[in-house]
Amino acid sequence: MSVMISQPESYFRQFVPERDNFLKELETEAKNQEIPIIGPLVAELLHVLVRATGAVSVLELGTATGYSGIYLARAAEENGGRLVTIEWSAKLAERARANFQKAGVSNVVDIMIGDAQTILETLAGPFDFVFLDIDKEFYVQVLPRLHAIMKKCGLLVADNVGFKDADAFNHAIAGSSQWKCVNLFAFLPDHSPEKDGLCIALAQEGGSLP
Repeated sequence: MSVMISQPESYFRQFVPERDNFLKELETEAKNQEIPIIGPLVAELLHVLVRATGAVSVLELGTATGYSGIYLARAAEENGGRLVTIEWSAKLAERARANFQKAGVSNVVDIMIGDAQTILETLAGPFDFVFLDIDKEFYVQVLPRLHAIMKKCGLLVADNVGFKDADAFNHAIAGSSQWKCVNLFAFLPDHSPEKDGLCIALAQEGGSLP
């Protein structure tokens, strides 16, 4: 029988991906101002998934200060695509706009300010990749519309599904024939929080868009 690594959290923390100084500054800022961010491990996962799927049309719900958006935008740009990101707070959206500029990705980012549910109704898609990170109680409400505007076999990644407010979403997506999903509960170094769930879901055929 194989022996597991001792103290796995300390062990795996050493493999948190390296990133540039500007992203580290945003991480410090988020910590000092208590702004929850996904951290470098989950951010790098998003980058890998966008690149691996070849996504060119990427949608983010919940911009905050633009930390995750920078990773998404860089990956989309490498694929020859762009990012649309939605943020409810105009103040946070302006901070994100400045951070996208500093990160050199503002040319491939469209920021939309307002209620995500309302804005989603105006988007035609189709989107290849969606990152969902708004208030968790709204996840289940936006799920049908996300399926409608996603490309068949597009990929959805939902953050913080370990939160109690995501319970309805977790049950809805797991029980839906429109999605093929995996719910993971894991140790995520430097994520907020570090022990949380991620849902990774494939949009099955049958959506309203081709």
